[in-house]
Amino acid sequence: MKRVAIIGAGVSGLASIKTCLEEGLEPVCFEQTSNIGGVWKIQVEEGADPHGPPYIYRGLVSNICKPMMAFSDFPFPPEWPPYLQGEDVCKYYVDYTNHFDLWKNIRFNTRVIRVEKADDFEETGRWIVRSQCREEDVKTEVFDAVMVCSGFFSSGFIPKHPGLAEFKGQVLHACQFRRGSDFKDKTVLVVGAGHSAGDIAVLCADHAKKVVISLKEGAWIIPRVLGKEPVDARVNQRWKSFIPSWLVHHVTDRVVESIQDWDGLGLRRQTPPHKSPAMINDRLPMDIMSGRVSIRSGIQSFQGSRVIFDDGKEMDDVDCVIFATGYSLKFPFVDDEILSGDLGQLDLYLHVLPPRLTHHTMAAVGYVVVRGAAGPAFELQARYAAKVFKGEAKLPSLPEMMSDIRARRDRIFKQLGHYRPMILPPEYQDRLAREIGALPSLWKLLFTDPKLAYSFFFDSMYPPCYRLVGPHAMPGAREAFLRSSEDLMHGITPSSVRNKSKPCSKDSSMSVTKLLGFSVAILSILAFCVGMVQ
Repeated sequence: MKRVAIIGAGVSGLASIKTCLEEGLEPVCFEQTSNIGGVWKIQVEEGADPHGPPYIYRGLVSNICKPMMAFSDFPFPPEWPPYLQGEDVCKYYVDYTNHFDLWKNIRFNTRVIRVEKADDFEETGRWIVRSQCREEDVKTEVFDAVMVCSGFFSSGFIPKHPGLAEFKGQVLHACQFRRGSDFKDKTVLVVGAGHSAGDIAVLCADHAKKVVISLKEGAWIIPRVLGKEPVDARVNQRWKSFIPSWLVHHVTDRVVESIQDWDGLGLRRQTPPHKSPAMINDRLPMDIMSGRVSIRSGIQSFQGSRVIFDDGKEMDDVDCVIFATGYSLKFPFVDDEILSGDLGQLDLYLHVLPPRLTHHTMAAVGYVVVRGAAGPAFELQARYAAKVFKGEAKLPSLPEMMSDIRARRDRIFKQLGHYRPMILPPEYQDRLAREIGALPSLWKLLFTDPKLAYSFFFDSMYPPCYRLVGPHAMPGAREAFLRSSEDLMHGITPSSVRNKSKPCSKDSSMSVTKLLGFSVAILSILAFCVGMVQ
């Protein structure tokens, strides 16, 4: 049995502990706070770094619908609503920890001070881990492998602006925001174009005298639901990976353009939607329309309690500035030659393995930005890493790994204009699943289980699909996967309506129409692929 050190008990850390246990490894998790959950904690730790990892703020609602957000073998209760409040997500991770009995593998209030190669690393691949529990003596242990799961929300980043140091009001980072009522009758400036910036602006608008959000480059604001489908479930469907990228980009831009009057709201970005990060927010456009929130350009400078913007406009008597401007990535416990740089500079094969190590006994789990739910992607990263540790996943040579890293980085830059590792779940998660033997064969399903094949290809990538085959396949995975879309609305749909569900929505055979449509689509995709090859 190999001992594996896991650093952090957040989402990626919990998935790593559970994965190690099911693979017959012995995980020891080091968590520097007194509870699990990482960014999904509610209680602020006594003595915590005010610019450290964030905690759940009151009023937070998940951007991802519950069936897409769950781990592959632990769905959310069907009676829960489609989109979850922060407290619900916290409870889910506690329930997950209870269900798989992970508590015994976690050392709380224990900080990892140093991770370095053992003297015999070149022969064994082992690591020395030095840790400290509160004020106790430093403890030194040897581990066969290490999984770094400390996340990239380690330190809040506040950009430098002329005059900010002399600003007379309050300056906060988004990780310090707890509730909108803390800003009752105040004039608040929120800086940033991400999800938390939008949330903070609308939550403050319920209590503040005035709320302004500063957007340096505008923002494409997307609702959680488009039509009848959650956006994340609608986007992450396998069949869309077979559509030419130019067509996907064209449709994406047209759909986003149709959502709002971007020019009228003052939100238009110079880069098109398919090349830009989106802000998920249902309230902000209406709060702008109703005057509860105002839009300003980027910040030029601060003068006392006055803020001057890039377009020359000014804002007087500002009580508080909240910077929702991201985080600085830090790995203070490991050598820079192994892990260093910001998120876009990390050299990680498949975004998991430092490629230059003689023995691949270290993995970084959770260092990607996912176009959708992070938990299922982190879980697959952990499953892949565990197979590598056990020698059951084949790795290419160092030049091949470096070539793959550069190709992925260049592809991201070409699409988005930056190197931040944004992953597309259909391509990335299926690649990891294929590496460990957990990706079903569509062609085999087509002949053995047409209904499942249809859902697997055309429906959303619900996480139970990675428990259909391969290591640690789950007996009820088929039913869980097919039931996911039904479970989405179960918690809010009246029972009288649920009882009127059409027979075709239950686990009956696929209709002739669907089967015919499925066959035509498969043949069309094959014809397209053959044409591209020729």
